[in-house]
Amino acid sequence: MKKIVLLGLVFFSVFASNIKAQTNNDGRNYVKLHIVQPLGDYKDSYKSGFGLDFGRMFPLNFDIADGMVLPGLDITFIDFTFDKGKDNVYYSDVYNISKINIGPAKTSGGVLMNLGVKLGPMVTVGITDGLVADFAIQYDPTIVFSVGRKGVNINEWNNGDCSQLDTKKASSISFAHRVGFKGDIRYSGFIFGLEFIVGGTTLNYSNKIIPVYNYSESQGVNDMRVKDEKDLGLGTLLLNIGYAF
Repeated sequence: MKKIVLLGLVFFSVFASNIKAQTNNDGRNYVKLHIVQPLGDYKDSYKSGFGLDFGRMFPLNFDIADGMVLPGLDITFIDFTFDKGKDNVYYSDVYNISKINIGPAKTSGGVLMNLGVKLGPMVTVGITDGLVADFAIQYDPTIVFSVGRKGVNINEWNNGDCSQLDTKKASSISFAHRVGFKGDIRYSGFIFGLEFIVGGTTLNYSNKIIPVYNYSESQGVNDMRVKDEKDLGLGTLLLNIGYAF
């Protein structure tokens, strides 16, 4: 992720130093609604969701030199997103050596909520009268709230009686270092744009509820275990619509 951030900052610096900015003397507050599209392993566990941003753009109103501008600042005071987890069904015949088949085990995906702030340099580019483009790179420290995936704990089976398998739920609070790259088109206050966020966290439920499914071809065994931690990449694509005022 460090290489991605470094490349992004280099590109932004070169871009910002070679354009003519169009700014607003008093800055702009904004409210944005998100459609949240998880990417990578985030997408494997969670569905598309929604979110909300509230913040302010602080453009700087002077040029460094002819054709060069000093980027402003984009601060998002509230950054909130919500995703619902995916449901899965797992099968295991790991106990077939004793002629016991414990599957299937259904897991409920739970929910994931991200709450944070975002801060970083921005630049506003005039396109035509009233139509501008805003670009920003923001550091996004995030608190991640997760209601745990409900799963059958196969370590607590009782004398082969599958009806006695324990069903558990748990919650997790963790922290994520994330970085966002966004571009918006703004016209008469209305905002439309895209944002790409990279980063990750470790969900720790302090309870063995996360199913891990493995298959051993040599032994012909499907092996489902449970664990209490999950490393989760938080790669996210946001579709934004909002208003600046």
